[in-house]
Amino acid sequence: MQQVGIERIAAYEHHLLDYAKPRLAAIPGVRLIGTADHKASVLSFVLAGRDPEEVGKALNSRGIAVRAGHHCAQPILRRLGVERTVRPSFAFYNTTGEIDVFLQAVRDIADGVL
Repeated sequence: MQQVGIERIAAYEHHLLDYAKPRLAAIPGVRLIGTADHKASVLSFVLAGRDPEEVGKALNSRGIAVRAGHHCAQPILRRLGVERTVRPSFAFYNTTGEIDVFLQAVRDIADGVL
């Protein structure tokens, strides 16, 4: 990390977030939770008609690791009108290609394929 530089890593992770955010939001039934412009490269979302744990398990079945639950943030989630979310995190070792695989899996779940 020292060789690459924390600023370059942060910029790349922000690029991944900027790549994923509008594409995930465009999937029918997806509601993004927490959409601040300046944030860590983490997205939280719910999928209409699907339990977050169900979505997390379906993604896991495709080898996609996410968190599903309340993330120790129940007060703010309740304020935003949800109890639990699905939360992918993007890091400097991820690629836009991997995000595309994740997005397709969410589309499949939304369409009832998974």
